[in-house]
Amino acid sequence: MDQFYRKRYKLIGGPGCGKTTEVINILAKQFKGGLQPSQILLIGFAKATVATLQERTKAKFKWFSEDQLESIKTIHRYGKDIACSGKDVFNSKAKREFVKKLKTDPDNWVMLETIKDKNDEEFAVWDEKTDKKFATIFKLIGFARHARKKTLEEILEFHSNHDDFNFSKVRRSEIKYCYNNLNLFKTANNLIDFEDMLEYALAPNVHFPEYKVVILDEAQDLTSLEWKIISKLGKTTEEMYLVGDDDQGIYGWKGSDVRIFLKWPCQEQHKTFLNHTHRLPTKIYTLAQGIINEITPEHRIGGLKRENYFPCPKKCCNKENFPGVLEVLHEARELTEVIKFDSSAILCARAWSQCRQYAEHLRDRGIIWKEKNRLQDNEGAFRSSFPKKERDILKSWDELKAGEGLNGKEVRALIAHLNPGLVQRGKKSALINLDTCPEEFKDGEARFTFKDLSEKYYVLADIHKSWFDVFRFTTTRKQSKQTPRALFADDDAFNNYLKNCYENDPTLNKSDIIVSSIHGVKGMERKKVVICNDWGFSLQNYYSGLIEKEEEELRTCYVGVTRAQEELYILNTGKEKNKFPYLIL
Repeated sequence: MDQFYRKRYKLIGGPGCGKTTEVINILAKQFKGGLQPSQILLIGFAKATVATLQERTKAKFKWFSEDQLESIKTIHRYGKDIACSGKDVFNSKAKREFVKKLKTDPDNWVMLETIKDKNDEEFAVWDEKTDKKFATIFKLIGFARHARKKTLEEILEFHSNHDDFNFSKVRRSEIKYCYNNLNLFKTANNLIDFEDMLEYALAPNVHFPEYKVVILDEAQDLTSLEWKIISKLGKTTEEMYLVGDDDQGIYGWKGSDVRIFLKWPCQEQHKTFLNHTHRLPTKIYTLAQGIINEITPEHRIGGLKRENYFPCPKKCCNKENFPGVLEVLHEARELTEVIKFDSSAILCARAWSQCRQYAEHLRDRGIIWKEKNRLQDNEGAFRSSFPKKERDILKSWDELKAGEGLNGKEVRALIAHLNPGLVQRGKKSALINLDTCPEEFKDGEARFTFKDLSEKYYVLADIHKSWFDVFRFTTTRKQSKQTPRALFADDDAFNNYLKNCYENDPTLNKSDIIVSSIHGVKGMERKKVVICNDWGFSLQNYYSGLIEKEEEELRTCYVGVTRAQEELYILNTGKEKNKFPYLIL
């Protein structure tokens, strides 16, 4: 497409300024002008961004089909769809198989169909639970590839120049061994990993469709490799909208480069600043501005002429034009006055280690919370402290009490968690094992009432008793020699927690509390936010003397405090030397 016909727009807005609403308005204008959904591409940085865009699009345009909603996707998904046909995903199951093979002779590797799980399209994440050494090596390789280092030599050079202390403990020979064997394993099993999706899409023989409009949300978070995809898309797109907020670019540690968003060519008349937040009351707004204005003006879009947004005059804390709440808590136990079992709240900190105090406090009070599944890094789904498995068992028990029937799979799960002595001796294992269970349990249409279970299948439980007198659950989050600081002392402590949660809220649905690192709640908001001012090891970045690291810590703090819609509490715990200076009030 001739450059003469291309138009580039930037849409910049602070927290709660309505960037997503503006994106929907752009779509409405384009559809009104006659464009079809197939002529428009929406790309989000993360799955959470895409989910929000899909939800808002569906709400606005009732005629949008499910297939059309699928066209709203992450940049990695776009690369996979356009360039990786026939390839299987390097998922967690494949990763486990690969880690086993790393210590064997690669010449003995064979293509194993057993590692394939075509229903699992979640890419493997190299986390510390896999192996600290492997996690560090493969994170390094991933970061290098996102910095567009393709060859082994370039990756080794990236390692030599990187200032991360953890990477300095890795030897070049280890990087070489892991990198070569990862490529061998992927080739042998026809697999692609997270970075392959983008690199395959950049191949000269892969041609992108022509679009009338492309909208990219959360543009400030893209890495150099991801920007190459956007650049290639730009060559076949008439109008491209880059939507984001450079003040919220906080993923430099994993390769994103906010400077590319800053410098991306765009005529001044095509830059739009949304100048009114619908989220932040005055007190919280003032604190946030004091933090973000410490960034050098030249390092922000608009520079010295950047337009500021203004605080929200909305009804706050049930009062008109109320300035909001900004208070300091000096001990975690003071959270009792702030957080209730039915609160809408975010409890966040710079790193997960500082979040532990939140989890312990909520655990002791029998309050349910959600946290990011750390196995999925910052792109994973939230998981509840009252897990889905246990919720399903409780639901099944209620259905049995109501005289309803369960299918075979539900019956096997329920029997598996019955207290010792509540299944006739010697029968439990046979009933719950798929190979030995009654054939009728495998019939998806068959239903079994409690009368069936007690008369035919050896269940001795009393249907009139509460679930916590009938079932015993286990957790992987219990203390052991390997995990002495796990959240629960043992399975009894876990079961007591579940019982307390149920007694506080039998619906198990009233709590809307999230415990997370600041990075994990980016893009979210709640009425109440608690942020810990203990910055831990990350405070060294702020005092490193490197402007990029200093400004990223300022942006991270800014993102944390701007999650609050009405009330912001600063938890003043930890060592004085680790306190972030802009959160000492």
